[in-house]
Amino acid sequence: MMTRAQIGAASLASLIAMIQSGTVFAQDAPVNPPVEAKSPASGDIVVTAQRRAGTLARTPVAMTVLAGDMLARQAIVTDSDLQIASPGLTVRAGQNSNQLNYALRGQSLDAFSDTRPGVLPYFNEIQLDGVGGGSSAFYDLQSVQVLKGPQGTLFGRNSTGGAVLFTSVRPSDAFGGYVSGRLGNYNSRQIEGAINVPIMADKVMARVAGFYEKRDGYQENRFQNNRAGNVDRYGLRGSLTVNVTNQIKNELVVDYLHSDGNSLSGLINSLDPSGAVPLILLTNFGNQPQYNFLINAFTGGAAGCNSTTNNCAAAFAAANPKLDPGGVASYLNTQNARGPYVIETDGENKYKGRNLIISNITTFELTPDTKLRNIFGYTNIEANSTGDIDGTAFGIDSNGPNGGKNDTTKQYSEELQLGGKAFAGKLNYVIGGFYSHETNVDLTTSLLLQFPPLTSTTRYHKLTTRDMYAGYGQGTFDLSNATGIQGLSATLGARFTHEKIKFDVLPDDTAYQAPPARQAIFNFNQQKSYSNVSWTLGLEEQVNSNLMIYVASRRSYKNGGYNGIQDPVPGPGSTGGDGYGQETLTDAEVGLKYHGRVGDMPTQFNLAVYQNWIMQGQRVAYVLLGSTPAAVTVNVPKSKVSGFELDGTIRPAKWLSIGGSLNYTNAQFTDGRVSINGNPVLFATYPDTPKWSGSVFAELQAPIHASVTASLRGDLYSQSSFYFSSTANNNTGAKINGYSLANFRLGIEDSNAGWSLAANLKNAFNRVYYVGGIATGELFQFNTVVPGAPRTFLIEARFKF
Repeated sequence: MMTRAQIGAASLASLIAMIQSGTVFAQDAPVNPPVEAKSPASGDIVVTAQRRAGTLARTPVAMTVLAGDMLARQAIVTDSDLQIASPGLTVRAGQNSNQLNYALRGQSLDAFSDTRPGVLPYFNEIQLDGVGGGSSAFYDLQSVQVLKGPQGTLFGRNSTGGAVLFTSVRPSDAFGGYVSGRLGNYNSRQIEGAINVPIMADKVMARVAGFYEKRDGYQENRFQNNRAGNVDRYGLRGSLTVNVTNQIKNELVVDYLHSDGNSLSGLINSLDPSGAVPLILLTNFGNQPQYNFLINAFTGGAAGCNSTTNNCAAAFAAANPKLDPGGVASYLNTQNARGPYVIETDGENKYKGRNLIISNITTFELTPDTKLRNIFGYTNIEANSTGDIDGTAFGIDSNGPNGGKNDTTKQYSEELQLGGKAFAGKLNYVIGGFYSHETNVDLTTSLLLQFPPLTSTTRYHKLTTRDMYAGYGQGTFDLSNATGIQGLSATLGARFTHEKIKFDVLPDDTAYQAPPARQAIFNFNQQKSYSNVSWTLGLEEQVNSNLMIYVASRRSYKNGGYNGIQDPVPGPGSTGGDGYGQETLTDAEVGLKYHGRVGDMPTQFNLAVYQNWIMQGQRVAYVLLGSTPAAVTVNVPKSKVSGFELDGTIRPAKWLSIGGSLNYTNAQFTDGRVSINGNPVLFATYPDTPKWSGSVFAELQAPIHASVTASLRGDLYSQSSFYFSSTANNNTGAKINGYSLANFRLGIEDSNAGWSLAANLKNAFNRVYYVGGIATGELFQFNTVVPGAPRTFLIEARFKF
């Protein structure tokens, strides 16, 4: 009797055989058609996953592409919206809703680890710094491409999990533009638009786009009598294309984004009584003898409390009449009962971000088949996020009134790239050199244990400088003549990278206030360098005009560095130091892409099966170093991630499109044993990785009159539970339950007149769900989670001219 796996393998083999033979799908087109051929299911979607223009159907990379019109139709205006539209991608929140991180195929970023993200965003080929506050706003975009798997050969910085490519609409030689406005609940107002102006015929073209968004927060904070999650932001983007000659073109894009408001707050969702600091007891001032005893124990008797006078508990109760005298254990029940949109937190909640991104690309057409490109980038990204960390009003942990988490990253990069065809068009190649200089100033303030006289304030203020040099080359060679197999090609790519990292502790860092004996082991100015070679090997066969099969193996790296949320003790995290080493990922992937017809129905589907082997993965553990709470970044010896990704669409009729996706990810630490300061720590729960996620959709379109069309679309997204800690084996509350969300859109459009009206309903059934959190149960006995958006609706009017 065959096993389920054997049945699945046999079915897949049969399916491929039928596709090759043409017995299922109608009309075999000629082998090796030009890349410009259109897919009947998805149209000619241009992608740049291989740093050259190609079609989605013939690019051997697992990816999701959302064209600009789809972004507009589904009202995708935030990174969180992108997750639902691209299953397999997780947009994970940390302390609050403005501290975000992309995760793909098990590659993410642990909070407070100070490592590089496993998935990096790019805007017009310029690498950005992370996600929260780091990506351009979702307006006037040509496309968003989500590339899955390591991207270590062709892009500016190695990324072990993938890349998210934002491409803005470039100027054209026709006057036109659009304007749109949206109104919704929570007092939501959005307006955006763009205008395209040909200044000098086909020589000089300009485009200006902008948006403004304002919305009230989803959470009511009854302790501070205000709302959390307020949004107030605007952006402006200018683009200028100059065709200097028929062979020389310069494209300049300047993008500015300004964000104000505050964040959706994390809220306490579970307690771990075994945590190192006994906050469950300390906050319970209703048990006065116990509270007085703990205060005295922490202060060495200086507080002068005893079980007779009960003066410490009485004083604390008098000063904080709003607090639950039963402490966080009692308050947790209250919070759970009322849900995540009514909270009580005491930390100041503010958010401000400013992004300036400049992309300048000059293209020289040396021959019809050869182009030289110079890509210059500059980014200045500032994010200030202040908030409560413990999710209560008990003053356990917050950023304080005059601090917060302040990140300022400045980067300029220069890339020279030569690409084209050789050997009578059989070789498609790209070679280049890359340099970037990046500075990051991070100030993190932590106000801990506001139980007088315990209160302490810690400031971590660090400057990290990174200089990177890289040379790369990748080519795809047509092996049809050499092998006799039409459509067979091989891809080979390699990249040499050298990166120097300099880490300086700034003078107002709390480390400078440490006792002289402690400072004697500090190093306030550290540096290290890394050199490595990442590579790509692949074979792909264009079986016929509709079907591509490919196999690939890649290696990528995340270089080591320093954790700024620690004292500057030299050495690796395993010995209590602030350093961590290089992470290496090697993968193997087999994929299939079909764009054609089933009978008369336009159909497309994609399948990718992969396995990742991770060595020395960069992860964080929350521990006490002596008596100091710390988030220590360490290298976990071995991990393995395997899974598959399946998506497809079909049009049974001109008026109906249906489709969906299914993603399975099995991520595990295969050797998670680490020692920190001689104490064993076991990493056993792989974070930020739902085992299952997927979606289904259906869209109906019906002509009403002449050029007027009505449409109705429904999307259902679902994912299974996941951990948000690598050590949830010691902190069982660090888990987020699975959830399902339904979105609907009803629209009407006049393609000739240029107007459209639409109504978008998101989270239609008002499901409560969570998108991330902070897992400090092992340290402070509490875990917090950040909620996703409740039910929202937007009414949109749009006019194109």
